Parts: sequence; structure tokens; C-alpha cells
Amino acid sequence: MTDVFISYKREERGRCVAIYNALVDLKLSVWFDAHIEPGTDFDREIEREVRSASAVLVLWSALAADSDWIRAEARTGRQNERLVAARLDDCLPPLEFASVQAVDLFDARGFRSGEGWRQIVARIGRLVGRPGLGDYVRCEQAADAGLWKGWIAANPGDPLIEVAKQRAGALGRPGEPVPQAAVAAPAPHPLSPPDLSARRYWPLLVGGVLLAGAVLLLALGGGDPAVPDPVEIAGKAAPAPTPANVVVTPMAAAGQGKAAFCRPDKPYVLNFAPGRTDLPPAGNLTISNIWLAWRECRGPVRIEGQGASTDDGNRMAATVATELKLRGIDPKAISTVTKNSDGDRKVEIFLQPPT
Repeated sequence: MTDVFISYKREERGRCVAIYNALVDLKLSVWFDAHIEPGTDFDREIEREVRSASAVLVLWSALAADSDWIRAEARTGRQNERLVAARLDDCLPPLEFASVQAVDLFDARGFRSGEGWRQIVARIGRLVGRPGLGDYVRCEQAADAGLWKGWIAANPGDPLIEVAKQRAGALGRPGEPVPQAAVAAPAPHPLSPPDLSARRYWPLLVGGVLLAGAVLLLALGGGDPAVPDPVEIAGKAAPAPTPANVVVTPMAAAGQGKAAFCRPDKPYVLNFAPGRTDLPPAGNLTISNIWLAWRECRGPVRIEGQGASTDDGNRMAATVATELKLRGIDPKAISTVTKNSDGDRKVEIFLQPPT
């Protein structure tokens, strides 16, 4: 039996796929109409799936609210109180569903970082018999080792228990060694990127090795002790090498990607704190959303750094490029440029269609 049935308007397919992937990452079985096999009687398959699912997630929008088909699916979900409702825009759900609370998911790119997403997952978790799912999302959002350990103790039988242990171990406490089990990459889920959070600081390790080598040369009296910045060569952000244990998804050839997932005109945006070039606190969720969209788009990725200077923009762009490569984006797809800042220190990431 399916855990979650997603009811949505086809024009909102891009948003639906992002939500589908986020639910699959929580080890939920999810159905939406992309799973209909060719040659099947689609209306009967939809009826069978919506009736048997433990939770029916309806994604309301102005278009969805006007659909008789989605209204029928929502009515079916309301039977036995299986309906979970979300709004993708500032629409009014049909009057007959006014008494059903709909959680707002207006932020198309960072929805996983909001309280609304946690509420939706918590409701689904209760319906499928996994009451700790909402707290799992809270742990993801807080990235606190103590919260992870509490969740592990409270949910020993949840399918995400091993992932939770890896994340708790990777965070650890200041000064504590990171357990080897947390460093090793788990086998990649077929519908989600590998968890690489424990290797976020791999480029810093490379920099430390280079610095140690320079000190050794100076002590031996040979060579120039100056070490070039590993993220800048001739005024441009240098491509960071990709660790050997990262599973790389290759860029698609022209016409092979899915243009609906590309973002050539609406970039993802990461705002950096003053004077900082490390990934901002909410950056991991944005990076995850970029990865989820890119593995369908699979075209060139243009990273535009906008800082106080060319050097500043290069460094921020290089930080984002490194994170995307660690998620598995083909390094050949990534290019970085610097633009004049409009006052904010930020990086814009454009997903181009395959060319």
C-alpha cells in the first residue's frame, strides 16, 4: 500500500516533483501520476491508488482549486481523515474544504526549511504510523547533534534510524572526533542524492595540506613559501577537485534533459553574511533543492558571485561550486563568473537547459 498519494495540477508539476523527492528522501512510498504505466486505464489506476493510500496530499493552487478531478481526489482523501492539504499560492481552496487546514508552501525553493513543511511531514507521519517524522525534519532544519541523539532514542525502529545516526555522528560535539561510520558515504538512494554532509569541509583539508607543505618548504630553505589561494587563479574561481567517493551524475547531451526543471531565468539565490564566504546556515537546503532540480535538468550550471570585489565574488562562487560538486553534479557542467554587486553579497545559480 502506498504511503502518500499526491494530488496536483499538471501545470504545477515542477513543484510536485520537488515535494515528491523530499518525501522519498524520508523513505516514504509516494505515488503521483508520473508513475502511470503506458497502456493502463489511468482513471482506474488513480482511483485505486487514491483509495488505498494512507495519506492524500492535495497541493492546492488557483488552478487546482478549479479542477473537478482534484476536488474528487480531495473528497476521497477526506474519508477516514486521510487528507493533508497544502497551498502552493495565495489561493482559496474550495468552500467544501474550508474547514481543513491548509499549510502554506509558497517558497518554491526553500520549502524544506520552513515550519509548514515540518507540519505537513508530521501529519503524514502520524497517518502512516511513523509519528517521529515531524521531529526528524526539525532535526534536519536545526542540524544539532543533541536533537539527533534524542530522536534516535525515541524512534529506534524508524527506517531513517541509520541516516539519523550518521548525521548525529557527523555533527558530533566541538573537539570530538567524527566517527568513521559518519564519514563513509551511504549507498545512494535511487531517488535522492547521497548524504555528503560529513564531507562538507573537505576543501579546507586540502588547503591545510597545501599550507603545511609551504611551511615545510620554508623550513628547508627551498622554494617560494607563498601559497596561492586554492579558490582563485588569474582572477577566476578555480574548479575544486571532486573527491573520489562522490557519485557524479553526468551532464546530459542536448535534448536529453528535462527543460521543466531548468531555471535559466529564475536563479536560486544564496545570501552570504558580511565578511563571510562559507556556506550560510540555510544554504544546505538550497543546495539540496538545486541538486534535486539539476539531476532532472542536467544542463550547464552558471554560478554568479556578487560581492564587494571580484575576489570576494569569486570566493563565494567557489564555495557554492564545491558544494554542488560534493552533491554529485558533473564538474564539467559548472562554470563561475563574477558580477557587480547591487549592494547584497550573494550568489545566483542558474540551471541552463542542456546544449
